[in-house]
Amino acid sequence: MNFLKTKKNKGQGVIEYAGALVIAAVLVAAVLAIGPDGIGQLFQNIMDTVEAFFTGELAAL
Repeated sequence: MNFLKTKKNKGQGVIEYAGALVIAAVLVAAVLAIGPDGIGQLFQNIMDTVEAFFTGELAAL
C-alpha cells in the first residue's frame, strides 16, 4: 500500500506561508499609504461606477 502515501517536499508550506505574508504586508502598506479618507473615496468611486452602470442598463430596457 505504498502507492497511497504521498511524499511532500520539505519546506513547501513555509515558502507558501512566506508568500502569503508578503502579499498581506503589501496590502496593509497600500491601505496605510492611502489613508482613511482615500479608502472612503475609493469605495465611493466604486459605488458611483456601479450605480451608473446599472442605471444605464435599466434605461436601455
